[in-house]
Amino acid sequence: MDGEQHRPELSTGHRVTYLVGQRTGRRQLCRRGVVTGSPVVDEGTEVTWVPVQVDGTHDEAPQWITADAIIDVVSTR
Repeated sequence: MDGEQHRPELSTGHRVTYLVGQRTGRRQLCRRGVVTGSPVVDEGTEVTWVPVQVDGTHDEAPQWITADAIIDVVSTR
């Protein structure tokens, strides 16, 4: 996505649903998790990355997800 959208609603503790991998046919795999820190913009590519603790992976490090892959954000406050 050119000039990727800034996602100000993304902050620590928000629950997100995001798309995984490439679209194949009519369906695409989705995952859910919790944002664990502030989004980071890669100045070279203008891609915003968000650290997400994927549901069910509490013993693993958060994964970095591109903000444009996030399709739903829910505040837990």
